[in-house]
Amino acid sequence: MGHNRRYGERLSALDPPAVTPPPRIRPQHVWVNLSTVQHAPAVYPGVLVEWRPVVKGWEALCTWASPDGVVHTGWLPAARLKPAS
Repeated sequence: MGHNRRYGERLSALDPPAVTPPPRIRPQHVWVNLSTVQHAPAVYPGVLVEWRPVVKGWEALCTWASPDGVVHTGWLPAARLKPAS
């Protein structure tokens, strides 16, 4: 593809990002609490990968394994997490 007047010059891998990316965090071991009032306690070991701000505080991208061996990944409210010391 050549030059396109509408979109300007093509970017190269050496061009600086248009926006400053957020700092990366190191993955952290956590306890993921998926308990509800109706069910028995459900607390699983997991790994916190990333944070993001939301309207009601913060959410964390976590990966955890349930007792049946299924691996899950999803955004969870910070209140559902506890550091694994």
